[in-house]
Amino acid sequence: MSNSLLSLRRVAVAFSLVAIGALSLVDTSSPAGATSPASPNWIQLGAPLSGPSPRYDASMVFDAATGSTVLFGGFNGSELSETWTWNGTVWTKLAPATSPPALRGASLVYDEFTKNVVLFGGLGSSGPVSDTWTWDGTTWTKQLASGPAARSGATMAYDAFTHNVVLFGGKGISGPLSDTWVWSGTSWTSPTVTTPTPSPRYEQSMAYDNVTRNVVLFGGDGSSGALGDTWTWDGAAWTKQSVANPPARYGAPMVFDAASSDIVLLGGFDGTSTNSATWVWNGTYWNSPSPASTPSARYLSSLAYDTVTNNAILFGGFDGTSSLSDTWSFVVAPGAPRTVKATSNANTQSVVTWSAPTTNGGSPILGYSVVASDTTTAGNGGQTCTTTGAITCTVTGLTNGDHYVFIVSAITGVGAGPTTSSNAVLPATMPGAPVITKVVAGVGQLTVYWNAPTSTGGTPVASYRVTAKPGGAFCHVPRSMTSCRITGLHNGTGYRFSMTATNAAGTSPTSAFSASVRPRTIPGAPLIISASVARRNITIRWRPPVSNGGVRLTGYNVYLGPVPGGEGTRPFRFVTFSHFSFTFRTSKGRSVFIYLRAVNVAGVGPHSNQVVATAR
Repeated sequence: MSNSLLSLRRVAVAFSLVAIGALSLVDTSSPAGATSPASPNWIQLGAPLSGPSPRYDASMVFDAATGSTVLFGGFNGSELSETWTWNGTVWTKLAPATSPPALRGASLVYDEFTKNVVLFGGLGSSGPVSDTWTWDGTTWTKQLASGPAARSGATMAYDAFTHNVVLFGGKGISGPLSDTWVWSGTSWTSPTVTTPTPSPRYEQSMAYDNVTRNVVLFGGDGSSGALGDTWTWDGAAWTKQSVANPPARYGAPMVFDAASSDIVLLGGFDGTSTNSATWVWNGTYWNSPSPASTPSARYLSSLAYDTVTNNAILFGGFDGTSSLSDTWSFVVAPGAPRTVKATSNANTQSVVTWSAPTTNGGSPILGYSVVASDTTTAGNGGQTCTTTGAITCTVTGLTNGDHYVFIVSAITGVGAGPTTSSNAVLPATMPGAPVITKVVAGVGQLTVYWNAPTSTGGTPVASYRVTAKPGGAFCHVPRSMTSCRITGLHNGTGYRFSMTATNAAGTSPTSAFSASVRPRTIPGAPLIISASVARRNITIRWRPPVSNGGVRLTGYNVYLGPVPGGEGTRPFRFVTFSHFSFTFRTSKGRSVFIYLRAVNVAGVGPHSNQVVATAR
């Protein structure tokens, strides 16, 4: 069967009824370039230390109530009455208190409604029988219910839609039969079928298709030899399918494989030779895959689907010469990993996590493959990561600033399964350090300017933080700003500044410190303490202002005027900061009004007190 058909059937089974062997599947996404599902394959299981002896025509079914496969009877030169169970690893021979007689060709099915295994008919040492038995996981119980006539080689399937066991045909005392019977869990009835039915036959293949909700019947041995037709039963009528069929055969076991959502058939006998081919029915037509390995040619082998290990189990059969006792499993690609999640904001890497698939396809999961897909820059993807059982993996070697999704698949002995994609992530690292370009002083504050980092680390800078030393005062601003003002500083104290940039991946290294800068303001008013006159020379003396504004004075402006308030707007003279007196010459008898203003780099302070002096 093609990989695309396998995928379609896997999706379709999500809509089927809950029935034996049915699995709950999840939606998956398989982007371009994803690995296609692996081909199905047969794997021979290790020979157990002890197990059923070589035999064929034994009856086998998976008992969902006990989680084990049950095998009864068979033929190895004489009919057998042994009950064996397979737990997925080893065979165990049981010794129930009661048991059906030695039989071959008995029909066996698991009744999901009653949670019992049901056995009907079979061929004993004295001919065909018509007994109905049930297995409860511990012992066999004969049911006192009349029903189908004695026969062997009939087939039974549990119809999960009608909750009944369906039986068809078999070989009775007078030859092949074509009657249909239904077991309700307590009694047998033969429904009235008005449409055409399959011709009389026995050793046909029959299984319930959980997807189409039909019982599927193929082939068998009829009155004229091997048959090769396909029929479906919908609970009320048989319908012959107009499809290309496998070559005619009988004695080919068939079972619904929930891992692939297909019905699987193996081997058979065409009346001349045995066969080893595998065929699958996908609900519409037959196809024959080419497994890498396959059981040897055989017929009348036993086949059951184990819903615990999620694979079909094959045992024994007849190769045309000898009875067989080997055990095989039919495996397909595992399901897709679930809930794949990527977490990034890490430097050139991302952590990817997931949950295991709902099914391993019948073969243990050996590991997982994770492949990076760069959705930003073509050619940058392809980084890989593999695990041997862990459900997390760190993919490295990514490009910071590019968006990535990660494609995860499970790997078993048959290959890689379908893929599931993660969410998109952006690998990144912290940005580089910003560069402080200047600091401008203000009154009790300083304004810091900077250039953005040359490297953002792959994701945009979110904010900047500037810190003053000493004191630790700071400002924290969004990425759109390239300056900030820090207030509450002490005028005259020298401050240096450093800063960092932060993005989603972290905080940058700290920048280099700026040069020391002092906050400052204009100085206070000086105090004129005297004005003396020596003929035409007037001398004033003063004290410096109480506050120099946080920075050393550069000097004093001296203002003169003929009347109060008439001093000039421009200073008469500038006196350096180291002098505290000033003498000037004026006309005899002239009165002069005088005041001072202290000066620093922040500006000119307020007026001092005013004095007046008259030259003699």
